[in-house]
Amino acid sequence: MKRIKVGIGGNGTVRIKLKKTRKDERVGTAEMRGSHAMHPASPATATAAGSRGLTLSHPILSQMEIRVESVFRPKEPDVEVVYALTGYGGSVDHLHKFSSNEIVAHATPEMVSYIAEKMVEHIRAERAEMPNLIVHVHSHPLGAPALSGVDKETMPRVAARIRAIVPDATVLFGVHAVGGEERRPRSTPERVSENKIRWSSITRTHEVAFFDEDAKPVPVRVDW
Repeated sequence: MKRIKVGIGGNGTVRIKLKKTRKDERVGTAEMRGSHAMHPASPATATAAGSRGLTLSHPILSQMEIRVESVFRPKEPDVEVVYALTGYGGSVDHLHKFSSNEIVAHATPEMVSYIAEKMVEHIRAERAEMPNLIVHVHSHPLGAPALSGVDKETMPRVAARIRAIVPDATVLFGVHAVGGEERRPRSTPERVSENKIRWSSITRTHEVAFFDEDAKPVPVRVDW
């Protein structure tokens, strides 16, 4: 079990402190900095998003695969990465890599620190007009596509910060688990549960699960 302490400073910084009681317990965290005030999550928004679900194309899934595998370093463990999927309604049509020091402050195999407001700035700069669907995704190297306690604590705050800038946005979340390197046959992406997709590259397994900000599963489907 983990003890989680969450504090909010006067400048809007969210600080999450963990105390582990087991050495093998997985830890994920996100640090958000900015001047935007916190706003409570909207249950209506979360419910509507969950009922609509997501549609992902094969090209988008290929980009997701490339994004998490691109952190490979010889004889070094993979680190967590953060990226976003955007689109309109329930359809994703763009991946944002966030390979920038402006966004990612620190990354290890067990955590990634990022600045939510800078994510929105990059999304706005990469698209002709601001999308109304934003899916925040982070990876779990050698882990499972499940939310940690810290993820559940952090998601409503991240969603509130994004909607403070893009009020009408539907904000969802994904956990992208990637396996260790091992030569294997490539497999086609398939939905293995209501909110989860699984496939394999020739070196790694991939499994991605999607949730709303209240940690409820969001239906997903693959568009051929």
